[in-house]
Amino acid sequence: MKSVKKITLVAIVVGLLLVAGVVLYMKDSQTVQEAKIVRAYVVNFCMEHARYLSRKEFDQRFPKLAANPDWFYWPGEDLKSGTFQYPMTLPVPSAPGDSKFSEFMPVIYSYSVRNPCQTFNTEVF
Repeated sequence: MKSVKKITLVAIVVGLLLVAGVVLYMKDSQTVQEAKIVRAYVVNFCMEHARYLSRKEFDQRFPKLAANPDWFYWPGEDLKSGTFQYPMTLPVPSAPGDSKFSEFMPVIYSYSVRNPCQTFNTEVF
């Protein structure tokens, strides 16, 4: 009887972890899609203007992300470089940029995309 209770408890815990993992993956997948849209816009902007967006231009184009404290955009002072960072929980292979790990625990907390324009076209700058 005790072993049946243990197996049931383990099954419940595993089920909850699985559901939590699926929910986190779905949330992260949506964030990845937003990051791809931001990257594409930044690259197109660079191609048209031969510079990165200013912080003000980024905030005007992406007001929802600018208001989100987990999203960041840092243009270089000369607008010849730029980085944006977005929140993530799981490693998603299609996520643009590089994962950043917490210094306190070995978990991913965000991805950072540095100089996306130079990745696609080195002749822009």
